[in-house]
Amino acid sequence: MNIWILDSESGVKLLYKSFLKTKADEDIVSGFLTAFHHFSVIEFNQSLDSIEMGGWRWIYTLEPEYNLLFVAADIKSINTNIFKGRLEVIKKAFIEQFKHLWKKKKGKSWYGNIKVFSPFIKVLEDYQLQWAEVESLTPVADFFDILGIFDKIFIMLRNVIEKKMYNKTRNEILNLIDNVYTEFKDHKDFKCEPELESISFSKDEWFNIVDINLMKCDKDLVIKSLKALLSQVVKTLMEVKGKSLCFKYFSDIKLYDYIYNNMKLLKDLNLDMFFLEVFLLL
Repeated sequence: MNIWILDSESGVKLLYKSFLKTKADEDIVSGFLTAFHHFSVIEFNQSLDSIEMGGWRWIYTLEPEYNLLFVAADIKSINTNIFKGRLEVIKKAFIEQFKHLWKKKKGKSWYGNIKVFSPFIKVLEDYQLQWAEVESLTPVADFFDILGIFDKIFIMLRNVIEKKMYNKTRNEILNLIDNVYTEFKDHKDFKCEPELESISFSKDEWFNIVDINLMKCDKDLVIKSLKALLSQVVKTLMEVKGKSLCFKYFSDIKLYDYIYNNMKLLKDLNLDMFFLEVFLLL
């Protein structure tokens, strides 16, 4: 996998790391990637998501709050869901490590010394090593898929709260979810499995589950805990806003589309009935 982290407005390359051999000039490619992204936004009114080009699969993910564009390229045979999940992990880790730089700039794009981002190369190398180990273990690879799905659903639920609620209701719901997370930390399972500490929550940062060590945790216990947390979050939303309104919210953010489009994968991972029961109350 090759990774570019760019300023989405200027095209400035903040960081580049290649794990695949290529003869392409990284700076020329950086400019092309930014231009292609702008073209997709202008012509199709949406950011580019995934394409196949030059014998590679390319995926994009945008972080508009900090004007950051994350791009990764890999062989076309790579599982797209796994590929997207890995880029999402990289995005979250990068923002967490360097968001203080943009806060100092009052949210504007970063135009300073890009060498400050160099330490993140080691983070990328560590992730690559871990993922290489995962690829040799099919059950762990499935677990990576599962984490990616839960992470996506949690993000969608956050969008419901952020975009569909007024401040008073939003604060009420976040306080209730904070109580749910407190009870989760007090549960005996949390004390028995150290990796559950990697499931974090705050009212500002929402849920973060991408730091779970796939090689060390009790997979079944982690999945059980994620199911319980997600069920409680959905239950909280429905108790505050009502089932009918929540069904509309879930439809508006295309949560049902996501479940439908990934139904084969959900069945393969034995998650299909769980998500149908949680979101359709079957």
